[in-house]
Amino acid sequence: MPSSNPRYANYSARSALRKRMASQPQRCWMCGLPISPTYPARHPYALELDEITPISKGGSAIDPANVRAAHRCCNQWRGDKPVCRVQSIATATRSAFGAWRSPAEFVLFARSAAKGAMKANQGAIKAQVSCSRRW
Repeated sequence: MPSSNPRYANYSARSALRKRMASQPQRCWMCGLPISPTYPARHPYALELDEITPISKGGSAIDPANVRAAHRCCNQWRGDKPVCRVQSIATATRSAFGAWRSPAEFVLFARSAAKGAMKANQGAIKAQVSCSRRW
């Protein structure tokens, strides 16, 4: 029975792409840490293929130009966030916390940095609203 999920519908091509990426040293494009090929598939530090343009937004699951290596926990944290948003959160995380020692630490720091950025934006919006009410 054919699958409607493009990752499974193109299983052989996706599997070949994953094997090709696993055969070479890889770094996670989000946290920048090396990915060890020794972790089992469902481990948080395992290699996963992350689509730059998510499949839900029209990206290809088997196009090598659309796929980058990521840790499972980093990939799950990203979800379908745009690349520019992930990069801005990573930059804010680096400036707020410095370096991280593990992918899990990066995810923890990134969540915190993203919340801080959201609070800062809300504060700026409140300040704009209060200023606009004065005139």
